[in-house]
Amino acid sequence: MSILRDYTNDKHRAVEDHPFVQMMINGELNKEQHAMFLQQMYYVYRDIEYYGELVGLLHDMSSIKRSSAIKEDIMELGYNVLNSDQIFPSTKAYREHIMKLYHDKKYDQILAHIYVRHMGDLYGGKLIARKVPGSGKAYQFDDRPALIKTLNAKLTMSILDEALLAFDMSKNMFDDMIDKVNNDNSESKEKNDTDC
Repeated sequence: MSILRDYTNDKHRAVEDHPFVQMMINGELNKEQHAMFLQQMYYVYRDIEYYGELVGLLHDMSSIKRSSAIKEDIMELGYNVLNSDQIFPSTKAYREHIMKLYHDKKYDQILAHIYVRHMGDLYGGKLIARKVPGSGKAYQFDDRPALIKTLNAKLTMSILDEALLAFDMSKNMFDDMIDKVNNDNSESKEKNDTDC
């Protein structure tokens, strides 16, 4: 829905310009950093898709689901998907929010998160898949145009506020990721300086 896209454009651009997203687009993530990012995504996507499936939001577009492919990507990189020690506060907050939408029976609002997360993958996934370590199964779709058309047909302005919040929650996750990357880079530099 172009009106929804227009109203979320500023948030979308802010997330797209985030330093962590730019690192991903520029192919600057190492295997460990990408695996950690995928782990955050796995838990969020798993919950969005689980509750979206329960309330019938995905019945006519089940191939849009990404959590299984994300899990495969993590395993391909040689990491354990269930390492809960690596879950960021922003990821936990996102998951809790999705569960709350379900328990508060705000089922249509879960669609806002499918729109923000999955539509981003449908549009930007091809580029990202070429730039990240591994084969990028999470960004590969069987029928991208059909999924975009089906998802667009479901969108209404009633999910606008929730979509804006979904962008904010995504930004919070990217903030945690860039903090982790910068911290790792700083520790690595300190170690190299000590070794010299």
